[in-house]
Amino acid sequence: MVIHSRLVKGQLQKMGPLQPMNIFLRQELDRMQCVISSVRSTLTDLRLAIDGTIIMSEDLRDALNSMFDARILRLWLRLSWPSATLGFWFSELLERNQQLSAWISAGRPNQFWLTGFFNPQGFLTAMRQETTRSNLSRGWALDTVTLSNDVTKMMREDVSAPPPEDVGGVFIYGLFLDGAGWDRRGAKLAEAPPKVLFTPLPVVHVFAVSSANMADSKRPPGGGGRSACTRVPSTRSLYAPTRTSSSPCS
Repeated sequence: MVIHSRLVKGQLQKMGPLQPMNIFLRQELDRMQCVISSVRSTLTDLRLAIDGTIIMSEDLRDALNSMFDARILRLWLRLSWPSATLGFWFSELLERNQQLSAWISAGRPNQFWLTGFFNPQGFLTAMRQETTRSNLSRGWALDTVTLSNDVTKMMREDVSAPPPEDVGGVFIYGLFLDGAGWDRRGAKLAEAPPKVLFTPLPVVHVFAVSSANMADSKRPPGGGGRSACTRVPSTRSLYAPTRTSSSPCS
């Protein structure tokens, strides 16, 4: 599903185009549109080349060989994320696009698939900026605001509302423990089950606190334990500060 640029602009205007989280959303949508456009262009050219309408170039031949071997095409990989096989990569493409489409169409979700973003660190930074702005009257400054988190006892399907307004932050999922298990009842680390390398964490509540006044930080009710060791699958940041190109597709 490709979201029309006019729809994106109109929805962002309603949501507040200068809000940090909405700026982040626009960047993610721009990058996703680049990936979808590249996939469409490659598949269209491949079909024409197979039919004999256009010449089968070296790039198209390499793309065809990659598909035959279930490998991710180099052009697609350059614009997107690593994955084990082409099938897994395409499934992630659909799921990532679904998350962004739902966000821009229906508003901010109650929880976020953190590892489904191109730039998960940028998402957390935007949340920190947003919390700082909402607490300016309390003397919060961005330089003194840090991230904190609690591992809740909820799984993804249990979340029915966003975090309480007095605490703020976001609910995220998609994190795993490497070489350890998680005791949901006791909200603590446990021994990993036999032959299980990665254990999915429950939903994590990430929120911002002012380090200049730690008394302002509140532990959310019903929360579990603090996360001690989380593993985020490898995700390349495509919005590194050193990027100089204005185009998200370059």
